[in-house]
Amino acid sequence: MLRAAIFDIDNTLLKGRSSERIFVKYLLKKGIITPLDMLRFLFTILFKLLTFQGLYLKNNKSYLEGKEPSIVREEARHCFREYIAPFITPKAREEIGRKKAGGYTIILVSGTLDVLVEEFKEALGASVAVGSSLQRADGVFTGRLEGTHPYGQGKARILQGLASRMDIDLKNSYAYADHYSDVEFLGMVGHPVAVNAHPVLRLHARRKGWSVVEF
Repeated sequence: MLRAAIFDIDNTLLKGRSSERIFVKYLLKKGIITPLDMLRFLFTILFKLLTFQGLYLKNNKSYLEGKEPSIVREEARHCFREYIAPFITPKAREEIGRKKAGGYTIILVSGTLDVLVEEFKEALGASVAVGSSLQRADGVFTGRLEGTHPYGQGKARILQGLASRMDIDLKNSYAYADHYSDVEFLGMVGHPVAVNAHPVLRLHARRKGWSVVEF
């Protein structure tokens, strides 16, 4: 069986930063997404709230509606290299290096866009990377997600699926994440690590005897 080290990305590998927010600002600056796209994004949030469908923030990608996947992918590559990769913390890189040297398979699971997660995978030499997959229709993005959203319980379901397909020994694996929404995900492995932890996660981790670290 494989032993794995499974890492969240935002505020775990990147302390205090969201890769997707960086990307959105970059796309606005480049003119690939427009103020009208952002207005649609905000309207979607408001509509979901008024119709009692929840806050709908994490899985709202309506700002990318109508965008060509090839353009978004290429811009993700440029944005990652210039504005995101420099902020992967040295301690995160060191921990990934140690786990690789110890024979662990490196896996990334994050709610950020899959086009960004693929860049992290290449830069960090991960074996598997799972992000938010954007739905397509007629050759463009619809602004909606497809498949399981890697957030909260969805992230835990994805890890369970990976464990089954890859024959991962979860009891002898590590998982790293920062947010209290990751409690179920972290609790699936034998070695959960709360990284740059949200106060609620930090409290839960200390009660459970989990490792608490800063990257």
